[in-house]
Amino acid sequence: MLFPIVFVDLQHKCNTAIIMANYFPYIKPGYVTQEGTTVLYVRYNHDRTRRTFISTGYNIKPEHWDAKKKWVKRACPQFEEIDSVLTKITSKLGDILTYAKENSIEPTVDFVLLELEKNREYEQRSSRVNMFDTLELYIEEKAPSVSLDRVKDYKTLRKHLMNFKECSSQPVTFRNLNLKFYNEFMDYLFYKAEKPDGTIGLLTNSAGKVIRLLKGFVNYQMAKEIIPTIDMRSFKVVEEETDAVYLNETELAVIYALDLSDDKELEEIRDVFIVGCFTGLRYSDLSTLSPEHVDLVNGNINIKQRKVHKAVVIPMIDYVPDILQKYNYDLPKIPSYKFNERIKELGQRTQLKQKIEIVRKKGKNRIKEVFEKWEMISSHTCRRSFCTNMYLSGFPAEELMRISGHKSPAAFMRYIKVDNQQAARRLKELRNKIKN
Repeated sequence: MLFPIVFVDLQHKCNTAIIMANYFPYIKPGYVTQEGTTVLYVRYNHDRTRRTFISTGYNIKPEHWDAKKKWVKRACPQFEEIDSVLTKITSKLGDILTYAKENSIEPTVDFVLLELEKNREYEQRSSRVNMFDTLELYIEEKAPSVSLDRVKDYKTLRKHLMNFKECSSQPVTFRNLNLKFYNEFMDYLFYKAEKPDGTIGLLTNSAGKVIRLLKGFVNYQMAKEIIPTIDMRSFKVVEEETDAVYLNETELAVIYALDLSDDKELEEIRDVFIVGCFTGLRYSDLSTLSPEHVDLVNGNINIKQRKVHKAVVIPMIDYVPDILQKYNYDLPKIPSYKFNERIKELGQRTQLKQKIEIVRKKGKNRIKEVFEKWEMISSHTCRRSFCTNMYLSGFPAEELMRISGHKSPAAFMRYIKVDNQQAARRLKELRNKIKN
C-alpha cells in the first residue's frame, strides 16, 4: 500500500522542481531474530536518497506480511492491534504531508520526524485524560441545551461503560477505542448489559443507540482537541426496522371519547396523547408546548423542534384546537416515564387487543414475541400515527415532511406503517380520483 504525495518545491530553491514523497509499511525480511520475527516499520521516503524508518513497536513473522499489499495479514495473531497502529501512523503522515503542501514547506525527513514527535507528545498528554471524568463533564455541559431524556441517555452510556470496565480485557480509555474494544463492548451490550427492567441483553436498536452516543461524545472531544484523532469507522451503529405500532383515526376517536372524569391524570395524558397524534410533535416538544407557540390568527402551532433545532409550522386540526383551549394553550406537563407507563391504559380501556408478532435481533439471535396492540403504545406512537394517517389520507409526503420536520424521505418513510392491503387500497383511491 503506497501513499504518494507530489510537492512543488516553493520554499527551497533546489534543482528539482517537484519532490515525490511517499510512505508505506515495511519490513526487512533479511533481518530476522532468533524468535523468527522482524521489526515492522513505516518507511518514509523524502526523495530517492533521503528516507527514514519509523518503528511501529511491533515485530511480526515474515509469513504474516503481505508484500504485495504492504500490510500485515489477517492471519497475524495481533492483526487488529497492528492494523490500528499502521492506520494511525500512515494517517498521521498523510496529515503532515498535506499540511506541508498547503503551507509550501518541503517535507524533509527532519521536518516529518519533528511533526511526528509533536504528535507523540500530544498523545502522551491526552492519554492521561480520564474517559469517565470527561464523560461526566460532557453530561454537565450538554444538560442545559438538551432534553431530560437525552441527559438520561448519556447517563445510561456512562453506566454501560462503567459496567463494561469490569469485564473488558483492556482498560477502558480513549487510547483503547479500537476494533477490539468495539467487538467486546458490543458483546457486552448484547449479552451482559442489564436493562431497566432487570433483564439481561440489549436489542439491536438499543445497542446501536449506545454506540451512536459514544461516537458523538468522542467526536466532540476530538473537535475540542482534548484527545487526538481516533479512527472510529469500524464502530458500526447497528439498527433494524422497528415494528412500532400506529393508531388509525377510528381508534383515536374512541380514545378521545373515553369518559375519564374519574381519573384526572389519565385524562390529561389522553389529551396530550391526542394532540401528539394530530400534530406529529415529539414528546419533548409536547412537554414544552405553551401559549407562545400558538398562532390563533392563522390556526397554527409555530415551534422549534428541540431534537433537531428545526422550526416547523403545524396546523391545528381535528381535536387539537378544543384540547388546547381546554388548557388555555398550555398543555399539562407530565414526566415521560409516567406518560409511557399510563398511556397503555388507554389502549386497554378501548380494547386494542389485536395480536402483533414482533421479531427482533439480539446479536446473532432472533427473538420472536407476541403482544396485544395496547402493550406497544408509547410516546413514539403519536408521531408515527400522525405521519401514517396523514400519508394514507393522500397528503403529499414532501409537504408532510415540512410539517413533521423530517430531513430526508428515508427517515420519513421509516415512520410510515403501511401494510400491503393499505398500499393497494391507497393506489386505487388515488387512481379513481384522477379518473373522476
